[in-house]
Amino acid sequence: MGIDRAAIALLAASLLGCASPGDGETEDDATGDALDSSNSFAILWVGDTLLADAAQDALDRDGYLYPFVFLWTLADADFSVGNAEGPITTISEPYYPDQTWSYNARPNAAEALASFGFDAMSLANNHLMDRGPAGVDDTRANLAAAGIEGFGAGGDADEAAAPLWIPTPYGLVAVIGMAEVSGYVPQAGADSYGAETLSPERVVTARARALEGGARWVVAFVHWGNNYDVVEEEQRAYAEVFVAAGYDLVIGHGAHVPQRVELIAGVPVLYSLGNFVFGTPGRFSDAFPGRGLVATTRFDDDGLRRVELRCILTDNDEVRFQPRPCGWAEARELMAALGPAVRLHDAIGVIER
Repeated sequence: MGIDRAAIALLAASLLGCASPGDGETEDDATGDALDSSNSFAILWVGDTLLADAAQDALDRDGYLYPFVFLWTLADADFSVGNAEGPITTISEPYYPDQTWSYNARPNAAEALASFGFDAMSLANNHLMDRGPAGVDDTRANLAAAGIEGFGAGGDADEAAAPLWIPTPYGLVAVIGMAEVSGYVPQAGADSYGAETLSPERVVTARARALEGGARWVVAFVHWGNNYDVVEEEQRAYAEVFVAAGYDLVIGHGAHVPQRVELIAGVPVLYSLGNFVFGTPGRFSDAFPGRGLVATTRFDDDGLRRVELRCILTDNDEVRFQPRPCGWAEARELMAALGPAVRLHDAIGVIER
């Protein structure tokens, strides 16, 4: 049975009194001039996504679309990309016995992601190998069965390095999924499982490969940084490497909270989108509250026209595994904290090149 997204969006809006202007603002004050989205190709980007762990009881009781109830209004895009922070497999035994946090989502998760509208999920992250090589194979197979492309990791170096291709009316967008190297994130080898991992050489090679394949624009989708923390120097250094190599956009995830946004030589760098639908309790604080960003990039014949940022609430102590759009004041506070590269339009953060 198909999903009536418009009806669900109306229901979500009626339940979300928080997504309206704050005290002292009128609807006219809040609306302003609409952002022009005509003649553009919209790609939706979200960060860490996991339908499992502490959310499992709610998923079993209320179904795998339960976490998305308040998010349908954000699903309007031509193509949607997220980060699958954990294998999608029935294997439950951790591959690394000493790993502190180890996850697996059941195959129903892939179907739910497809129902929301995801077209592709990056596998390049520190939980890729939580269920070993068999878990990687299962993840790719379960995503493919749901019509979702997994990228950034695989059973060998060629599979891991293969770009995600997004056709648009204006040219091909190539997305390079990459992750920081760690003890749990091996670089895929000639015949060994792993991710496409960060190195200056691979950053350059990946873009060259994408251009040879016909890409007009190349986007880095990168898992990096420290959990619940500010941008670290290594991220900033690699951002410079991406920009120097000629990438058109850098989008990061992995810290579980949003991090600042910069324009480096005119190239937008979003260091972390934070969580999207993420089924763990989290370790949020006053300094790093449970917020996430949903980014929409708009491409047209002139290139990357604009990046739009929308705030969502992600602290499961508050939202009970149902993230939802931020209230007016919360959204504006987050957008202001992202830095001067982000211009505020109502409660939406806008980055223009």
